Amino acid sequence: MELSIPASPSRLAGLRRAVRADLCGVSDEVADDVVLALSEAATNAVLHGSSGGQPIQVVVHVNDDWVEASVLDHGPQPPPGVSAETDTHELRAGGRGLWLLGWLVDEVRVERVRLGTRVTLRRAIGPAGTLTR
Repeated sequence: MELSIPASPSRLAGLRRAVRADLCGVSDEVADDVVLALSEAATNAVLHGSSGGQPIQVVVHVNDDWVEASVLDHGPQPPPGVSAETDTHELRAGGRGLWLLGWLVDEVRVERVRLGTRVTLRRAIGPAGTLTR
């Protein structure tokens, strides 16, 4: 699934519904975790990342082992100290969004790309106990 949505908080509920529908083939637990994590990342992109009202791009891919979701905004650099190597379980400054993501999904990557900032989330589909916590 690939979506481009206006950078408006009023569009986030529709995004959550679309992602939930796209994840109909995975367990409720996995879908709940991914929807919540993606909603947090998209909210952050809307509130802090998209400059000039540019839309955010959301991509969700499901395969046999993983759900991978990403949010791309067109905003400025992420805050200092936030990088692909950031341990999201330890990140506490400036809010709890990345910390929450680290508990909901197995992998979180924050990277600066040519168009803005991309947050990529990966969650294992496998049985309970396959998560790395």
